Amino acid sequence: TSPKASVAAERKFVPSCERDKELVEMIERDMLSTRPNVTFDDIAGNEDAKDLINEAVMWPLSIPDFFTGLRRPWRGVLLFGPPGTGK
Repeated sequence: TSPKASVAAERKFVPSCERDKELVEMIERDMLSTRPNVTFDDIAGNEDAKDLINEAVMWPLSIPDFFTGLRRPWRGVLLFGPPGTGK
């Protein structure tokens, strides 16, 4: 396994009650734990959305020294639209 995977495994949340356990299982089931071989070029259309995701997520990960102070990265991205539209 990769170092990042082992760090994530060490930080696993330990639920304190049965309801928390069910919630944790639902979230972990929906999380992507592998790295699919998909690039932005494989996704058709939505150029504006892809550019914004690239700016909000990929750039701060690749050049973190640039995104400090006033240029700090976004805190989140809201993906909205009807179900089944590839958000």
